[in-house]
Amino acid sequence: DELSTAISDLDRAGHLPALRPLLSIKRAEKLLSSFGASLKAQVHPLTGRIHASYNVAGTKSGRWSCSAPNLQQVPGERLAPGFRGIFKAPEGRVLIGADYSQMELRAAAEVSGDMALRKIYEDGQDLHKLTAAAVAGIDPFDVTEEQRSRAKPVNFGSIYGMGPKGLAAAAWNGYRVEMTMKDAKNALRVFFRNFPTLERWMRQHADQCLSRRSITIGAGRMLEGAWEPKGIRYTQCCNLPIQGVCADVMMRAVSGVYRRLHTEGLGAIMVAQIHDELILEADRQDADTVSTILKAEMTKAFNGTFPDAPIGDLVAVHVGASWGKLK
Repeated sequence: DELSTAISDLDRAGHLPALRPLLSIKRAEKLLSSFGASLKAQVHPLTGRIHASYNVAGTKSGRWSCSAPNLQQVPGERLAPGFRGIFKAPEGRVLIGADYSQMELRAAAEVSGDMALRKIYEDGQDLHKLTAAAVAGIDPFDVTEEQRSRAKPVNFGSIYGMGPKGLAAAAWNGYRVEMTMKDAKNALRVFFRNFPTLERWMRQHADQCLSRRSITIGAGRMLEGAWEPKGIRYTQCCNLPIQGVCADVMMRAVSGVYRRLHTEGLGAIMVAQIHDELILEADRQDADTVSTILKAEMTKAFNGTFPDAPIGDLVAVHVGASWGKLK
């Protein structure tokens, strides 16, 4: 093996505190190269807008990818405070963003049949708070915002089949949460202690996928083991079915929102799709109407995929003059 300081290689060792200053420098360099002068050069001279390309089913899971530029990689407040504020609506218009709340975790509950995880959403509880409380051994009412933030990578990393090393790296890379290997191992143990049915499904499903050398994804897509140079990985067996069904939900949502906007003759347009979030632009006076449509169609899309799933607090809608104001 050769030594490397490429960010893709350093990210895999993000659990090592000594590497984090170098990772921060590398991310700043990437931010400048990807969204500095090169981003300005992609502003269309006639429209004054950036027209990114969305690639439908552009990933193995079926999720959309984005290019020229990749808006899905524009960092949020946690990694680059204020940066999303440069993306603004024209005068007299606003941006309306609607985000699915914990869609992957909800999907994991439905796909695995874990009733304990499902009940959390039926009861309108906050899984991030509950996990933080379980890890810290305190009452959920005493959980701080910092502790809740530390629980997010635990919840998402768990359902994606990460081990302690992968979770510690993901916690730092995606959330700027420092986690030792001991912390990560304990957090995974606590999470699956509460959701044993989910863990059992993950292991049984992975065994089936590895045995038949293929993974069924979402609405019938397939990943063949022969397509993977190193073979199918355990994390793919856990991750791709969940991400795939979420991709199906988002496809339904995009279709439904587009149809409603045109049927009702509103001048709103869809301007971005960022993972589990849709962003529209509309006249300021139409913001309430468009927000209602957006929430209704996104909820309908989730229900169309999971007819019996709880939908309380499923979609959060925010209005603002810039992308940075939508959170």
